[in-house]
Amino acid sequence: MITIDSLRIRDGKRMLLDGVTMHLPQSAVHGIAGEGRGALLRAIYGDLQPEVGTISEAGHPLQRREMVLLEADPRFWPGLTARDCIGLVRWFDRKVNPEALLRRFPVPLDTEAASLGAEARKHLGIILTLMRGKRILLLDEPFRELTPERIFVMQQLLLHLGSKGCTVILTSTRIPLIEGVCDDLYLLGGGKVLARYEHYELGHLGRDAESGSGFPEN
Repeated sequence: MITIDSLRIRDGKRMLLDGVTMHLPQSAVHGIAGEGRGALLRAIYGDLQPEVGTISEAGHPLQRREMVLLEADPRFWPGLTARDCIGLVRWFDRKVNPEALLRRFPVPLDTEAASLGAEARKHLGIILTLMRGKRILLLDEPFRELTPERIFVMQQLLLHLGSKGCTVILTSTRIPLIEGVCDDLYLLGGGKVLARYEHYELGHLGRDAESGSGFPEN
């Protein structure tokens, strides 16, 4: 169980999260929507230091080496091709084979990664994230920039990851995309947890969001 307890995070004078508490079981796919969702993922990963509160697993601090973070807009070092980026991950683990992921998310391997278009950058970010083989995956807007075909592929991968024991925490503003994928969904707003929904409630929630009562983009 990952426990987020009374988390408070500021960005300068702006309060992003204030008293956020969540209990996230392992081996499940958890959705986060609403304001401050990206900040929450960065805090879990250790990139943002909370002013107050703790993030733990089974009573112990989460270890960054157990996690990987996919940014909403993946960024890469200038001068490195997509092939170079994949090679760097393989240098740490030669058993990793990216071929199946490259078939699902095609990338021009000999193009500079930083100069790729938004869709190809997202493909490469997904490939590098999943190659890492971590048991906790933090995915910020994993469906953004994907075509409908690739969205379906990503949905199937998420279901597979949850079934094989990974804990996935993802953000999304498009609730219909996570219906049938997430085990639960937390809605944030005003720095608080406004609501928590079970998987069987997401269909109704998604129809409400699509009808005009969508969630904030920030």
